[in-house]
Amino acid sequence: MNKGPTKGNMQENFRSKNEETTRKPGTSVTEWIVAGVSCLALLAVLGYLILDGLSGRNGAADIIVLPTKVTAMNDGYVVEFAANNRAGNSVAAVEIKGELRDGEEVVEESSVTIDYIPQMSDRKGALIFRSDPKTYELRVSASGYSEP
Repeated sequence: MNKGPTKGNMQENFRSKNEETTRKPGTSVTEWIVAGVSCLALLAVLGYLILDGLSGRNGAADIIVLPTKVTAMNDGYVVEFAANNRAGNSVAAVEIKGELRDGEEVVEESSVTIDYIPQMSDRKGALIFRSDPKTYELRVSASGYSEP
């Protein structure tokens, strides 16, 4: 009389099914490829950060201001300029000062503050004068900044 599978047969069936579904011990090829790509990405990021830190770009700001266009308005003249931060430091509250000069005499002054100039980038702005900048010597420069 056989009522069904015995306890011994059930254990054998379970072991054989379990052995078929378990994977082989060790690391698969896909896991090695993912690990290699991840390692290369990590080394690239670390290399970039080390080179950036050792490059010595972090010094005083080097802001060059060049006038680009003069436009006449109803009651004055607008002098547009480009401020270029050539250094590795970002700067904030950059004071741009413009002067109209007749020889050594300053005829008129104007100034503007640029909120922020990131490292190695340009920002544009404008100064407003009442006198015509074309009839005088125009000097435009950065006169101060703060660290952000």
